[in-house]
Parts: sequence; C-alpha cells; structure tokens
Amino acid sequence: MSDDLDQHTKDNGDQEPQDALMREQEEPSNGSSPVPIFILFLFAALCFWGGVYLIHYGGFFHKDAYTFDFNPNAEVVVVQVSLFDRGAKIYNAQCAACHQATGLGIAGAFPPVAGSEWVTDHQESLARILINGLNGPIVVAGKQYNGNMPAFGPNGLNLKPLEIAGVLTYIRQSWGNQASVITEETMTTYMAQYSSRSKPWTAEELVLDLSPEPVSEAFSAE
Repeated sequence: MSDDLDQHTKDNGDQEPQDALMREQEEPSNGSSPVPIFILFLFAALCFWGGVYLIHYGGFFHKDAYTFDFNPNAEVVVVQVSLFDRGAKIYNAQCAACHQATGLGIAGAFPPVAGSEWVTDHQESLARILINGLNGPIVVAGKQYNGNMPAFGPNGLNLKPLEIAGVLTYIRQSWGNQASVITEETMTTYMAQYSSRSKPWTAEELVLDLSPEPVSEAFSAE
C-alpha cells in the first residue's frame, strides 16, 4: 500500500511541471492575424501617389521620356508613316516573291507591276484585284499571263484599307510608274463595295461598271 502511494505521489510530481509548461505555451489557432487598418490606408496612399507620379513624369512610356533632359510638359509628336513607305514594307513582305523587288515579275509566270497599265490606270480596277484576287488570262505590257492572284481583302490576307492603299500607292509610284495616290478613304469605299464578293475577278470584269476616277494627290514618289 505504501509503495502504491509513493508511486502516485511520484507520478503527480512529474505531471505538475508538464502541466505548467503546457499552460505557458500559446494555444494553436486557425487563420491569420488581421492586417492593421492603417497599413492598408498607407499602401493605398502609396499606390495613388505612384500612379500620379507616373502620369506626370512617365511621358506615356515613350522611349524619350527616360532621358535626363526630358520635358514632361512638352507635346509628344507621333511620327506618321507615309502611304508610300507603308506600302513598300508590305510589298517587300507579301508581293516581292512573285513580282520581284524590281517590279519586273517573272517571265511567263508572274506579270510585272513596273510599266503595267493595270497598275497605273483606273484605281478601281487595281483595287478590285487586291481586294478579291484575279483568276484567268490577262495581258500585261503586251504579254499574256494565265495564273491566280490571291485576294488581299477579307477573304484572303485580310489587309486593312490603309495597308492596301499603301501598297497600291507604292507600286503606282515606283520603277518609273507615275500615277496618283490611292487614299485610305478611297480604299475604304472600295472595300465596302467588294468585301462581300467571294470569287476572284477576271480580266474582262475588271473594267466593267467603273465609278468615276477618284480625285487624289498626283504623283509624288519619294
């Protein structure tokens, strides 16, 4: 009996320090502590200040804004690309493989655009070719060709009126060609007329029912 009492006392003696240690430890809890409200207001104020600073001094992220002499109050000048230069890039990327960088085409396969009456004559005939494509025989600069010109309009490469106006202006004013500019407004009108056409033109159709020749800037190749 005495041994049991001694063992019970010993067990209680060992347990008490453990209980005290457990009480000192923080009870675990789920979730996270809330962020103090003033920290949130401070963060929002910093974001607002940063936005105002960028608007005033960022120069709309223009490359010249990040120089030591940049003036945030100066007017930003947007450089306009001319129709001729825009058309040159498109021609070299999309047309030169067939019609060649010289505009002379490939004999027996692809007709020339240099010295071509189809290029320098009525704007609408030329626009029809680019918008809807051309299929079948056609005589260019006294020689006959028989092939297929793909569409550059909505049913083909899907170029925009400004892009088609650029490439047509370029070929009308390069390699000795001297014809008027084809404006974006004129091409927008032609696109509205012919974008729904699903088949390419034939040479005979290109000259039918043409509207009056648009009045535009005369020859002005750069």
